[in-house]
Amino acid sequence: MRWLRRLFVIGLFVGLLVGGWQFAGQNQQPVEIDYLAGQLPGVPLWQVPVVAGALGVVVVFFPMTLSLMRARLEGRRYRKAIRLLEKELAGLRPEEGDEAEGIEKS
Repeated sequence: MRWLRRLFVIGLFVGLLVGGWQFAGQNQQPVEIDYLAGQLPGVPLWQVPVVAGALGVVVVFFPMTLSLMRARLEGRRYRKAIRLLEKELAGLRPEEGDEAEGIEKS
């Protein structure tokens, strides 16, 4: 099953590579990009969606990374608190012999 998954991932990668190469080959015409800070004349058309996608990944990646790091730290804090509470609970439990004596005396 593992080899099938690897084969699928390799096929997907090769397919995306070939598709991207064809997309770049068919969209070579230069375009002018106007944005808030100025203009970029003569940029190949295929670069516009590639750069926009890369910027989108970067903009999403950093906040997600911070959020995941915060969640991992919080999880570590909770696991530590659970360990401490389990130790305390183990100390409060009566011994096996003490439990039997309590039942007989009642």
